[in-house]
Amino acid sequence: MGEMNDGNVSEMGLLEFREYCKSVNVSEMDAHEFAMYCKRWNERWNNPQTEAERLVYEIAGNKKRKTNQEWLDLQEKVREFLKTAAEEDRKLIGGYTESLSMICSAIKEGLL
Repeated sequence: MGEMNDGNVSEMGLLEFREYCKSVNVSEMDAHEFAMYCKRWNERWNNPQTEAERLVYEIAGNKKRKTNQEWLDLQEKVREFLKTAAEEDRKLIGGYTESLSMICSAIKEGLL
């Protein structure tokens, strides 16, 4: 995929960016390169560009504490989105729906 810079990071989809990051060997970076890698990761992760990325961010990345109702509402939004989502969006969200489902199950069972 080549050298990562501010320009091409912002153009990557989140799924593509995650795949790129898996290929990066951080043990070969100096401190500055590693700091820039972390900065780009944080910037990309915290700036969702599509509805699928926004939902993933809401499930896993948003540090705002959610109420039980907000979790249940988010689960419903994800379900509605997945009804018409493209395969790439399904692939992106797929890894996060399990944790969302576990949280919502705990809420419904009165454990949270």
